[in-house]
Amino acid sequence: MRASKRETILDAAVEVAELHGYGGVTMDAVAEAAGLTKGGLMYHFGSKEALLLGIQEHLAAGWERELEAAAGKPAAECTPRERVAAYVRVSVKSASRAELIMQLEAAPDPTLSAPWNGVFDRWRPAVESDPRNAAGMAAQVVLLAADGLWTTEALGVGSLDPADRERIIGHLIGMLAD
Repeated sequence: MRASKRETILDAAVEVAELHGYGGVTMDAVAEAAGLTKGGLMYHFGSKEALLLGIQEHLAAGWERELEAAAGKPAAECTPRERVAAYVRVSVKSASRAELIMQLEAAPDPTLSAPWNGVFDRWRPAVESDPRNAAGMAAQVVLLAADGLWTTEALGVGSLDPADRERIIGHLIGMLAD
């Protein structure tokens, strides 16, 4: 199936972010990367703010699709353990510089961070971090470890051998209570 022009633009914008960072995501750069005129880009995204929100929604939706594939079902149908396990599997395999950059830049802006927060709210169950609750503490540690692995991969400072990555995934998931 042919991708929509909007999807083509968003994919091009992610490529620009991957190559040139957040500051490189300009209307001109994205239009060029997408093979459009600036006017053509503005037909789909009337402002840079609309483009940036579109990028956040695009990336967050991609993450959610990966999470659903890893779990085999939507978050609403998963147990907390299944959600955390899917989060671990996706976090340690799908890191990209563009995702990290876009999440960091979105964090202080409630509008831009909303797409990510929705995904996190659905897939990162609230867990107890009370040291007297061993299962809750283990789940919190597993989530933090997954986030750390994701960040490390996105920064390219600690790429793991695939076999080691699978062992770590198994260990982290094994830490979760049923």
